[in-house]
Amino acid sequence: MAEADEKNSVDVVVDEALYPDPLNTFILNAIYEEATDIHLNVVDGGMLVLFRVDGFVHEKQRLSRTEGRKLLNQIKAAAGLSASKLLASPREGQMRWRDDDEQSKNIRVTIVPMDGEECGHLRILSMPEKELEIANLGFSDDHMKGITESLDSLSGLILVAGTTGSGKTTTMYSLVSSRDLSSLVAFSIEDPVEFRLPNSQQLEVNEDHGLTMYQGLRTILRMDADLIMVGEIRDRDSAIVTARAAMAGRLVLATIHGQDAAAAVDALHYLGVPYYVISSSLRMIVAQKLIRRLCPVCASAREPYVEESEVFERAGIEIPKKIFDPVGCDQCNGYGYKGRVGMFETAVITPEAAHKIASGVHNELLRQHFRDNGVVPLAIDGITKVADGITSTQELFQRCHFPGLLAETQSGISEEVII
Repeated sequence: MAEADEKNSVDVVVDEALYPDPLNTFILNAIYEEATDIHLNVVDGGMLVLFRVDGFVHEKQRLSRTEGRKLLNQIKAAAGLSASKLLASPREGQMRWRDDDEQSKNIRVTIVPMDGEECGHLRILSMPEKELEIANLGFSDDHMKGITESLDSLSGLILVAGTTGSGKTTTMYSLVSSRDLSSLVAFSIEDPVEFRLPNSQQLEVNEDHGLTMYQGLRTILRMDADLIMVGEIRDRDSAIVTARAAMAGRLVLATIHGQDAAAAVDALHYLGVPYYVISSSLRMIVAQKLIRRLCPVCASAREPYVEESEVFERAGIEIPKKIFDPVGCDQCNGYGYKGRVGMFETAVITPEAAHKIASGVHNELLRQHFRDNGVVPLAIDGITKVADGITSTQELFQRCHFPGLLAETQSGISEEVII
């Protein structure tokens, strides 16, 4: 395969016969631990293998320089990259891994030259079916009411906002999968396509061949689509076309960087969309962060500390009799957590909210308007999940920064949380 085409997907069956240890072992272990990424980093004397599990990086093994080179060559061969020489520039490829039980995973591979060495990154793309079930994401009944009404309208823009790695794409796919796509013409433009959705046509950005996010959106608009997904709004042209497609009567779902619902409006305007267009097109904003779920097997119950009880009181949440701490067991590979769940803020754009957006109101005033009208902030949703035994106070306060309320626990955790 020519280097110019090395980003293209290569369908390679990776099994123990074709690719013996270490490649097969590392992929099997990563899948067993439900890792999303495998990092192969150059260190003194060899290579460090890291897994990212539930958003946290864990060291798994140190390889000698020879072992690391063998592993990288196997990965490059499986992904259709040249394994006979060191790469002169970063290259991307894709491979399909399948074990004896016919479990299949798509894996995106990136190899980067590093001063005579190479480091690598493998992103495991295949998503379990349970991840596409909207009921498994962590939405409350109140969240679901607004989401269902917005999706049923089949028009307007639904923004999914969050930071990098906050699960925006998974949420967008789940929202779309809750619709009957067999009766709709559904298209997406993504960079890259992370997961394949049944009954949808997914275009992948390929700027080398002239397919930009903007050009892809323009093409989709000519395809008479009922539902459009935009992988991420990153530039002015795609932002404006996305908003205008929603104004034209299509249902558009898109992801954007933003800390909360009010910040998502600012982000869209910053990319060049006029406030009056935002107010006319926007139907709903789903803002989110991810936190780890406690392992249901080993989580340890205790009474809340005084400081934690004060947090529940100030949040307007009934103080639970018991909350839970992580421990670690065989079922969670000693991490104390297994899987992640979303903290959400869902803001339906009412006529009053649209009027404020059209007037260009400051985001703090828009944020206050949302709160005055019953929009629950991310932090309150997270504190509720602590009270429900889904996550721990350690996880909430360590992973999330919310200015506003200082919360301290006897574990020495100190963080500010928005109320």
